[in-house]
Amino acid sequence: MKIPIFEEILLNEMEANKLRILVADSRIGKVPCYINLTGLSKPKIDQLILDLEHIILEYNLHPLFPYPLYLVTTIPTKSVFPTVRTVKDLPEHYFKKVKRPNNKELQLLNKLSLKVDKIKNLELYKILNEFRETKDSQRMLYAETKELYFLETLNAKLLDKSKK
Repeated sequence: MKIPIFEEILLNEMEANKLRILVADSRIGKVPCYINLTGLSKPKIDQLILDLEHIILEYNLHPLFPYPLYLVTTIPTKSVFPTVRTVKDLPEHYFKKVKRPNNKELQLLNKLSLKVDKIKNLELYKILNEFRETKDSQRMLYAETKELYFLETLNAKLLDKSKK
């Protein structure tokens, strides 16, 4: 496996069929990628994002795991993809210079490729939904116990004052 550094995905045409071929040929999910959309208008970006979301679901990929697919755009958009305003805002640790890895690093990269394959085989959308559901219930439980703790300490202080 190669060292995971950013790969730019160049959009020549924005038709759904061409995007499908582009996603199939690219290494989305295997390495961190980004698509530069700075020269496009808002309606084109919205349509492209919609098509891209459907294609990513179709290929059973996730926009965040194991490696993210970033959209570079100055126009604020709502999507499942992480967005940044410029290429310079992308995470710097994926821009490292490529050098020949030593034997230990090669072993780690091979383990990493196995982990990436395992992550790609998981049902990531289902797992993330379960996390969101448990997160909400955990937050409600925390709020309840926090209030209960406050009331118990208040009660203890009032009882101490009444005994004196």
